Amino acid sequence: MKTLNLKHKTHFLWMAMCFLLLVFTGCSKDEDLIDENDAKKTEESIIGKWNLEKLVNQEIPGTTDTYTGKSGEWAEFKKDGTGSQRWDEGDGSFDLESFTWKVTGDKLIFKENGDDDEEAFTIIKLTTQELVFKGEGTYTNGDGKNIKWVETYYLKK
Repeated sequence: MKTLNLKHKTHFLWMAMCFLLLVFTGCSKDEDLIDENDAKKTEESIIGKWNLEKLVNQEIPGTTDTYTGKSGEWAEFKKDGTGSQRWDEGDGSFDLESFTWKVTGDKLIFKENGDDDEEAFTIIKLTTQELVFKGEGTYTNGDGKNIKWVETYYLKK
């Protein structure tokens, strides 16, 4: 009888160890690489070519439109603070634009070549494979109402 109990205990302990091993190793998570205190570290994580997955435009009050990225649409961030983006013009042709970029805190700041204005976007998510950032602001529509707009970009390597 003691051998039978020992077998059951050994079997139970073996199953418990396997379960714990699965729990701790089975759920890998891509670490968030945003470091608000170290802009250089965040910039190094952004460097590379990112494909556009989708762009969500939201107006409050108003509508939400989701644009699904097409093959060949991307943004590339270079180590020297320059970059380029390739977007579909809507007629099957692509436009290639250059920009400069930098990170300040949790903000990704763009300046298109030939433009004097900088645009700041909040970095929502940054991992080795995913970059999500959003810009927001307000405008007054034709009826004199203030409309808040939010545009969120989802990119993947």
